[in-house]
Formats: sequence, C-alpha cells, structure tokens
Amino acid sequence: MKARGLLLTLLLVTLAGFAALNWATLTAPLPVDLLLLRLEIPVGLVLLALTAGLALVFFLAALFDRAAQLREIRHLEKQLETTRARLDDRQRDEIREVRDAVKAWGASLENRIDDRVGAAEEGLKAALAETDGREARRIAALEERVVTVRNEIAADVGEAEDALRRIYAQGALPAGGDDAPPPPADARRRSGGGGGDA
Repeated sequence: MKARGLLLTLLLVTLAGFAALNWATLTAPLPVDLLLLRLEIPVGLVLLALTAGLALVFFLAALFDRAAQLREIRHLEKQLETTRARLDDRQRDEIREVRDAVKAWGASLENRIDDRVGAAEEGLKAALAETDGREARRIAALEERVVTVRNEIAADVGEAEDALRRIYAQGALPAGGDDAPPPPADARRRSGGGGGDA
C-alpha cells in the first residue's frame, strides 16, 4: 500500500509540474467540433480536468476498496475471536470430561482393588482358620495319643508291680540274698526302707 501511495503521489506531482510548465499552452483556446456545434475552448484544460477527474475516481475507488478490505478484516477478526472462544470453551469442556473420566476410572480402580484385597483377606482368614483347625485337631490327636500311651505305660507298670507283689507275697523268691531282685519302690516305701523316703 505504501508503494502504491508513493507512486500515485509521484504521478500527481509530475502532472502538476507538467501543467505548471505548460500552462499557457493548456489554456490556449482551440476550435473543437462536438458534432452539433463547434466551440473554441482550451482543450488542454479539458484534458487536464478529465485526467484529474479520472485520477480522483480511481483514488476514491481504491479508498472504498481499502475500506471494504478493512471491514472484511475486522469481520474475519471477530469470527476468529468467536471461533477461538468456542474452541477454548470446547477445550475446557473436553479437559473437564477427561478429568471426570479419570476420576471415575480411579474410583472404579480403587473399588476393584478394595474388593480384591478384601477377597484376598477373606481367603487368607479362611486358610488360617482351616490351618488352625487342622493344627488343633492334630494337637488334640497327639495329646490323646500321649494320654493313651501314658495310661498304657502306667497300666503295664501297675501290672508289673502287682505281679512282683504277688511273687513277694507268696514267698517264691528268697528274701535278702545277693541274687534276689530289689523290692519294688512301692514296697520299699511301705516297709520304711530306701533311706530318704521314710
């Protein structure tokens, strides 16, 4: 636009200088035939006026064209601002939707993790309870076996003591010899023998 304005200004200055230098020639009246009449007018001034009028028309046309371009630019800028605002709103909405979706996914994931952890805890508790029950049954069986073995040993010892008492009571073995077996501990206690048991 600046180059065109400079060129137009240069042309106008050149035209004004040409008109000033040749003013006498431009104002000299000459006969002009207008088909119906014949006049004597300064043809140079007429041509100069036509040239200035055409230059003014082109200048005004360029001015209106520039004004139309500026209006179009302003209209496009408004549309661009409106579109940018809509895009910003849409972007905010999408960010909000993504944030909500991430929150919902996080909550769902947390619930699933809690459910799985709860199920694992329940499974561990059930396994521990089952193991404890097995161990308790095993310990009870062992205790019962120990009691049974103890009772059996006590019964065998009691039978052996009874047999030895019967043998001593019948006098089948000599009392007091070196080859005689020692009396049972229960018999020593009753007879007052055995040292510190009295």
